[in-house]
Amino acid sequence: MAKLVIFEAVEGADTIFEDFELLTNNILIGSGPDNHLVLDSPEVDPTHASLELRNNDWVLQDLGSPGGTLVNNNAIKGPYRLKHNDLIELGGIQMRFTAEALALEAEEGTSTTEDVGDDGGEHISGRVWFATLVGGTLAVIFIVLFLLIVADVLGVLKITDLLPWLGWLYPPA
Repeated sequence: MAKLVIFEAVEGADTIFEDFELLTNNILIGSGPDNHLVLDSPEVDPTHASLELRNNDWVLQDLGSPGGTLVNNNAIKGPYRLKHNDLIELGGIQMRFTAEALALEAEEGTSTTEDVGDDGGEHISGRVWFATLVGGTLAVIFIVLFLLIVADVLGVLKITDLLPWLGWLYPPA
């Protein structure tokens, strides 16, 4: 079972405040009361970060907070695949991510992590493929519309022949 261990390091000893077990696939973290994990700190945004279970990996993402989110003292940019014992910091609050299954994979050398960021962290692409698909589709639609308008202006065809419900554009002369 994966969990976040919220603690404070004082004089070389860790004081554990809470063990938060990750029981759902999507977890919101922040200071607002509607989050799954509420962190009562003025340095934590109302909706600061999210945790999501993707393909048996827990993925942490900062949700645009001004203070950012750190993993192992590095600011994360975009989705970040967590590893066993990663140290997470949100606005001065420290949490240790623990996952027994991930620890066993690391010992056996069977980790499925492939993408490694410039800072040594394990970054994943997120939903870039979907944005590319939508952008490409919109580009094709606009190109087709542009060509139809040009063909109409040049008199090659009338848009109302293709789309009769647009007859209000060309009232009878």
